[in-house]
Amino acid sequence: MRALCVVLLLAACKPSDPKDPKTWEQQLSDSEPQARVRALRELRKLKDKAAAPQVAQLLNDALCKEDAALALEDLGGPAQVAPLVAAIDTTVGAGSDQAARVANRTNAKIAEALGNIGAAEAGPSLLRLARASDDLVRLSAIEALGKVHAKDAVSELSHIVDDPTTQPLLIKKALVALGLIGDPAAIPALTHGLVIERQGVSFLPEISFSLYQIGAPAVEPLLKLAQDQDPAYLAWAKENDRAAAGTYAKAALVLGDLGDPRAIPVLLAKLKYTDSDPQAGTSKLLSDLVREFAANALGRMRAKEAAASIQALIVAKDESDVPQYASEALVWIGDRAQAKEMLKKAQTAGPRARQVLVQAVALLGDASFAKEMTALAVRISVKGNCSKELAELGQPESERPCEAMAKPLSESAAVLEMAKTCDTPGCWLMKLQDTQPMVRARAAYELGWAGAAEGVPALVKICTYEELPVRVAAIRALDWLASVPAAKSALQEGARKLSEQLAQEQGKARFQKVDQDLRRVQFKLARL
Repeated sequence: MRALCVVLLLAACKPSDPKDPKTWEQQLSDSEPQARVRALRELRKLKDKAAAPQVAQLLNDALCKEDAALALEDLGGPAQVAPLVAAIDTTVGAGSDQAARVANRTNAKIAEALGNIGAAEAGPSLLRLARASDDLVRLSAIEALGKVHAKDAVSELSHIVDDPTTQPLLIKKALVALGLIGDPAAIPALTHGLVIERQGVSFLPEISFSLYQIGAPAVEPLLKLAQDQDPAYLAWAKENDRAAAGTYAKAALVLGDLGDPRAIPVLLAKLKYTDSDPQAGTSKLLSDLVREFAANALGRMRAKEAAASIQALIVAKDESDVPQYASEALVWIGDRAQAKEMLKKAQTAGPRARQVLVQAVALLGDASFAKEMTALAVRISVKGNCSKELAELGQPESERPCEAMAKPLSESAAVLEMAKTCDTPGCWLMKLQDTQPMVRARAAYELGWAGAAEGVPALVKICTYEELPVRVAAIRALDWLASVPAAKSALQEGARKLSEQLAQEQGKARFQKVDQDLRRVQFKLARL
């Protein structure tokens, strides 16, 4: 009886609360493999980093090794690097049998754990895994090489980018890793990647951001690309049949990101680019592409000396993308004198060009344009045959198609009228809460142009709004405010919130394009 009481007493003292890490730490040494595996999984959920040393010991347990590696992805620290490296199976191939699959999955999880820990000493082991025959292992190892900033891996990762047989997903992982490493030695491979495609997949988002992360060292190489001054690149482009227009356009895109004033004269020259393709239609498409990207870059750089040249790109009857790129660039530059000419061109423009021009005028112009905008709205509302124009704009059918066509103009006129009563940052800060998206967008630009540090928290908040023009305006304003010393503290806090937002929106196609700009701004603010 006494023995039974002792057993019952011990059982009563044993922790049994599933939310208490001690409950599961004790079970790491249980004689049953299932119990040990469950304990590993529960400790990972509880994020019990104190259990990491015990978890690492189970890397030597064949029945728990995979789950131990998985748990250390979240729980591991520098002290677990050596056990993780020692646990790598260097003998496994790409077999399809159960043992090979488990070994490869475990190696992949070890690579992910080493990457999350971020210890530089794991670089050589990860580099070996990046050469594995199993794609899952390679993907995990390549991603981890970026996280540990393994400069010794740049050559290997560059080869992955340049190899025409590499699968697109591996290339994307390699490009991201090169950006995280940030070594200028990666620039040749990254500039190749600007214009290559594999199996119809473009890598522009990953590469442009990686070059942005490398920063100032990328400026000179990109300027040389834009001016045909890099013989090695020209030879590579010829060998790989890469059109010059693609190089110019994408180099302009990244130069706009980097914001170095040395790029301004080069980009100004590209506004007049004419492609030499013998087919007139192809020549126009390629010429427009380069001009659009150059205008976009100059707009993001707020190059006031480019305003007149960008304005000249806008032709009233042009229904291509050029008016949109050009008018948006003029808004970013903030030269209010350009609004008058855009409104004049809107009078005779087709439906698509008119729409982007009046929106730009609403964002940039002053109240004196409201009357003319209202008159244009009235003229559109009473004209005939608006159903065709609605269809061209991709808008739903309407019983009153001309009124539907005139509505954006009336809304733009209202924004201009509102500008009469709002001429201070404090007023524009309140307008960020307006019910009309165009008013909120105008308010964001005004705060950015004014360098209003007090607007940072509200601008960060409206970066979460659904309306894309509002998001674009807030992102641009935050980018400009990065140069305002008084805004530094608020921008650093905003960087944390933007990082959380990007994580939540990952994979959402609706925000994919605008979030590329948001990622750049977040990166910039986090480094202040």
